[in-house]
Amino acid sequence: MTTDGRYFYVIYCPTSWKNRGRVVRYDKQKLDKMGATPIEVQTAYTQTNERELAIRKAVKVGPAFTTGHGQSLAYDWKHKRLYMWIDKESAPRVPMNQYGYIAQISGKSLAPIHKIRFKLKSGHVSKPGGHVLTFDRYGNAFFWTKPTVHTALIYKGTISRKKVHFRMTNQLLKQNPGTRLQSMAYNPHNRRLYLVADDSIASFPAKSLVGKGSLKNKQFKWTEFSPKREFEGLTFTKDGTPYLLTNHHPELFVGDRNWW
Repeated sequence: MTTDGRYFYVIYCPTSWKNRGRVVRYDKQKLDKMGATPIEVQTAYTQTNERELAIRKAVKVGPAFTTGHGQSLAYDWKHKRLYMWIDKESAPRVPMNQYGYIAQISGKSLAPIHKIRFKLKSGHVSKPGGHVLTFDRYGNAFFWTKPTVHTALIYKGTISRKKVHFRMTNQLLKQNPGTRLQSMAYNPHNRRLYLVADDSIASFPAKSLVGKGSLKNKQFKWTEFSPKREFEGLTFTKDGTPYLLTNHHPELFVGDRNWW
């Protein structure tokens, strides 16, 4: 799930579809203007009255395509493009091969318009890529992994139509937010990166992610929640307003502060 300020883009990947899904685009401006409630949006395709038809016009459903796990859709604020990993799995968290696949998604057709296949290699070791993705205001791309149960590694790089480059930042985090990696986000307002796992979120200043030992404990903010649904995605608007997507009866929540 991500936003470009006007639209929200959400990937739906039913388990039975096996690495396939679709992007749905919600026009927040139109929905807000007509005062559409969450229940009205959820039931827009069950009725045929004038209001429900108007709500449908604010929602665009894209075609089905190979998405992989589907939790990495991200908006590149600098280049105004949508990107995502095509992280196909043979089982939960088990990649099909050692290649990484990045796709650029059209904001109009909601389908891939360009794909790059590559390998992230260090010596004889290769990594298929990430399951999450975010961009800062300068066009830098980030994802994070869990090499062990408790630790986290951050990768930083760039993505263009012809080339993908990532490097491990050498900043090993001795404590990650939780047991299951769920999302990553960047807040343009306070310029912090957010790691989302289970029902916990950790954040730190992106500018301090320059190498081993650059991040300090005091720079971290830890937030623990106690919901009954999984956290699936976190994204921010330019003014720092946070939006959180939950699973199991999916729902999008908006935060009440932009400096968090």
